[in-house]
Amino acid sequence: MQELIIIFLIIIAGIFATLYILQYKEIRNITNQLKEINKVQTNSKILLATSSKEVKKLTLEINKALEEKCETEAEYKRMDLEIRQAIANVSHDLRTPLTSIMGYIQLMDEESLCEDERKEYIDIVKRRTKSLQSLINSFYDLSRLEGNEYKFKLKSLNLYNIMCDIIALFYSDFISKEIEPILNIEEKISLVIADDNAVRRIISNLIQNMLKYSKEFINIDLKQQENYIVMIFTNDAKDLKKEDVKYLFNRFFTADHTRSGKSTGLGLAIAKKLVNQMGHEIFAELSEDKLSIIIKWKIRYEI
Repeated sequence: MQELIIIFLIIIAGIFATLYILQYKEIRNITNQLKEINKVQTNSKILLATSSKEVKKLTLEINKALEEKCETEAEYKRMDLEIRQAIANVSHDLRTPLTSIMGYIQLMDEESLCEDERKEYIDIVKRRTKSLQSLINSFYDLSRLEGNEYKFKLKSLNLYNIMCDIIALFYSDFISKEIEPILNIEEKISLVIADDNAVRRIISNLIQNMLKYSKEFINIDLKQQENYIVMIFTNDAKDLKKEDVKYLFNRFFTADHTRSGKSTGLGLAIAKKLVNQMGHEIFAELSEDKLSIIIKWKIRYEI
């Protein structure tokens, strides 16, 4: 009987020893795979061939950690690229008016320059300086919006009154552009909850965007649809590509890939941030060479 017990214990010990060796080999295999993955920076996962539930759980958690690591690295690379591109764009956008200002200041130093020419150059420098100031303010506003530091004074607003005011301010711009805007504006619409200054900034940015790129057609709609007040800003955009539409609201994006100075790409980005942070919706559509920027203002909005 005693011999049977000893044999039984030896068998048990052998089983435990075998299981220990198998788990040890599997853990060593996992360690080697993990070292290789970390060394070559791949998206590979730990491969496992074992029946041990605990080792499987460990491997599952390791693979989850590897997935999160890959996602974090990809996001870091994306953000790093975006920051580098933003710095390059800011540098370019600031350098363009500064170069122009410096050039005209040098011209004003010419002794042979007549008084009329000097006054003309001074006016140009003033306009370029004002443009540069506006650009810097846009950078500042965008940084405040992205940092959620922009303070809104929300109240009930009549978008019809604001829309009419802003369109009237751009009357001379439409004349100089030789475009007669088509206006379809409903007067009897419900009030919305929004910030007055922000709404005026949004509408101004969108009209300025149309004036920059439109060559023959501008249409502005304001109407009520169910629980929304809808604004639609439409202009001809024959040079705009379908694949560019989804990037229109990205900061510093401009369809002019040469960045010739016509646009900084900040206007639409600021408009989108303002609309979204007030709880409303803005998006773009391209149809038959016409670009439409659409804003859906919620009539019922809980603060």
